[in-house]
Amino acid sequence: MTSKLQKAVGLHFDHAAATYDRHAAIQWFVARRLLWEIEQQPTEQQPAPRRILEIGCGTGLLTEQLRERFPGAQVHALDLSPAMVAVARRRWRGAARVRWHVADIRRFQPAGRFDLIVSSCALHWVVPLIPALRRLARWLAPGGRFHAAIMLRGTLTELHAARRRVAPDKAPLRSLPSFAAVLSAVRAAGFTTVVARRHKALKSYPSAQALLRMLHEQGLTGGAIAGRGRLLTRGELDRLQADYDQRYPTAKGVKATYRVAYLCARKG
Repeated sequence: MTSKLQKAVGLHFDHAAATYDRHAAIQWFVARRLLWEIEQQPTEQQPAPRRILEIGCGTGLLTEQLRERFPGAQVHALDLSPAMVAVARRRWRGAARVRWHVADIRRFQPAGRFDLIVSSCALHWVVPLIPALRRLARWLAPGGRFHAAIMLRGTLTELHAARRRVAPDKAPLRSLPSFAAVLSAVRAAGFTTVVARRHKALKSYPSAQALLRMLHEQGLTGGAIAGRGRLLTRGELDRLQADYDQRYPTAKGVKATYRVAYLCARKG
């Protein structure tokens, strides 16, 4: 993660920690699907994990599910945002077998290796991805597994298209990774036996304004974190909302697309 993006991600999620969960329906969905993917992998030759590392725990949406699913394991939950970890600590106050860590993945120094490393809706913020994945590979015990859900290019495609129509000279400066790029990074990092699936999810929001408010209150808008160059003016923002409402209606408001890669890999 570049230092500029690292700082932006941490600050935006700090500011959004108090409002993040009320808008986290898609994150809940992805976390549950990721846990299902973990449970589908054969375990006949492998004992249950004793040490688990969660990368990007946020407010603990997945953390408690991991603790319940693996009652014999100690879960180490790591996030860049102190405010997010504080919310998670309060939510699961007194939870046994959970250790919370506020740290950047690039600087975290774990004591010992892990049998299972998990990350949901977090690693798409890590740029470049390959060095970070190499660190994760080093942290895995022999035979350990790495499972991740990563948001892909094509997520919020309707919003990006509306922005291009309204302000073609203010295109985002970067985008989410493609499925092929994620697979290439996982293999380049030294993981083997990669099982990967792509999933498309559609979610409805009452209006484009509600969608934009949700993104803002999750800390996903503005500057480096949104991959933006020049910000939209008030008039451009109004036209974007009108364009979105007109072009992407559903029975419940407007639609938004999310594309996710679910990965299972082993240490080479």
